[in-house]
Amino acid sequence: MNIKTLLYTGIIIPIIFWASTIICGFIHGNYNHLSNTVSELGAMGTRSEPLMATLTMFGAILSMFFIMGVYGACKQLGLNLIPVFTLPAFTLMMGWVAMFHAGNHLHSASGPFFLLLYLGALLVVILWRGRQELVSVRIISLISLSLMLLIFLRFVPAIENVYPGLIQRFAHLGWSVWFMGLSVGLIRLVSLQENQQLLNH
Repeated sequence: MNIKTLLYTGIIIPIIFWASTIICGFIHGNYNHLSNTVSELGAMGTRSEPLMATLTMFGAILSMFFIMGVYGACKQLGLNLIPVFTLPAFTLMMGWVAMFHAGNHLHSASGPFFLLLYLGALLVVILWRGRQELVSVRIISLISLSLMLLIFLRFVPAIENVYPGLIQRFAHLGWSVWFMGLSVGLIRLVSLQENQQLLNH
């Protein structure tokens, strides 16, 4: 697969994730997306557990192709590679929760992995400077970081006690925006570079 094909998985992964939460919410039954967490959809013994686990693992597998695409694009475009090395945290996090469902004492151990995605988005803002065509990617990374930081609303009891599911979804929306932004932005830049090379020849 070429780099642009690999990068398209960055659009597909969030679509699969959000579709799985909606579908599994219906299968689960008594589920509220504002007050219930995503992990509850894959909790042990629930009707939605098998499908949620399968789709979550599928997202983890696809993320490996996305990482290869981002790495290849950065190499081709001469971009700093450090932000790329934070992306495997997503693969580990999603793969982990797909194997160790809510109710398993190991389930929550994947939480620290997510913090690396915060770092990755921040590093894109800091390290991918100096090129006008990267402004949109950096802005989207900053927006996604801001969304992910809303997870700290958990420390506001009045919100956490009523809308824990909503707070968690802000964080998921954050990485979703980042993945899509990286995908679209890097595909555009790779295409521009390829077109320029054709014109030069």
